[in-house]
Amino acid sequence: MVWNNNLKLWNIIKGERMVKAELIENPQETEIVKVDNVPDVDVAIEQWDAYQRLCKGLLNDNDYQEIIVKEKDENGNYVKVKRHFKKKSAWQKLSRAFNVDTEIVDHEIERTKMGRVREAYYCVRASLPNGRSVESDALCSRSEKGKDKVSDHTIMSTAKTRATNRAIAELIGAGEVSAEEMSAEKIAGQSKFLKEDDS
Repeated sequence: MVWNNNLKLWNIIKGERMVKAELIENPQETEIVKVDNVPDVDVAIEQWDAYQRLCKGLLNDNDYQEIIVKEKDENGNYVKVKRHFKKKSAWQKLSRAFNVDTEIVDHEIERTKMGRVREAYYCVRASLPNGRSVESDALCSRSEKGKDKVSDHTIMSTAKTRATNRAIAELIGAGEVSAEEMSAEKIAGQSKFLKEDDS
């Protein structure tokens, strides 16, 4: 039992790479891994550093939102800390920098008996010129804090923005949570759309 030389590489968070190898029955194969297929750690680190420099040079304070979140300290206790999350404007700037195209793949709107939008779901595809693409989805619900009295358009546009931001972040390898997503985490498990998805 030996490793197949036909290895595939995927970029993941922070520019690191993960190797997926397939086991095959071939006792004649003696070479374990081809040198060309081994991930270059130095290159990956350089790419991540370049992304960090790009963010510092391209984004400003208006592109971030300060949000207080609960995190565990070194003793395992939950404490409130301030974190900065990229807003829609930040992801739009990065999208232009990386020449990312986005398109809506799917969307669903749930309305009340009176016709008011209760919840909106969007799936967005982000693509690079080299053909690589990522699809990400998100939702926005009127049950979220501060969303009970907003317009129907706000519910729908927020869901679209969250899905778009997430797709861009995953495509360029950042994998960060956007500011627009932070208020949605508490209600995600209550979503009608997520409950109907058995996958």
